[in-house]
Amino acid sequence: MFKRAFFGMVGLGAGVALGVYAVRKVEAAQRRLMPEALAASAGSRVGGARARIAEAVAAGREAAAGKEAELRAVHRVRQAPSPRPAPES
Repeated sequence: MFKRAFFGMVGLGAGVALGVYAVRKVEAAQRRLMPEALAASAGSRVGGARARIAEAVAAGREAAAGKEAELRAVHRVRQAPSPRPAPES
């Protein structure tokens, strides 16, 4: 008799504990998926990507300028050629 009551209480306690855990996880997911939270998360991700892209573009421009200077020195070109006029339609 006591054995059945003991394991009944253990099962009840485990059920309550799992229920509380599940409710907390669901509420955390709800807070994380609210429009305000999603907007803040997206804004921080875009800001990081924007900085990385700007750094990559700056590095690319520096590399292009260095290569252009190297080619001008090799081919003894003093100034850039004048741009071609745009074709008329």
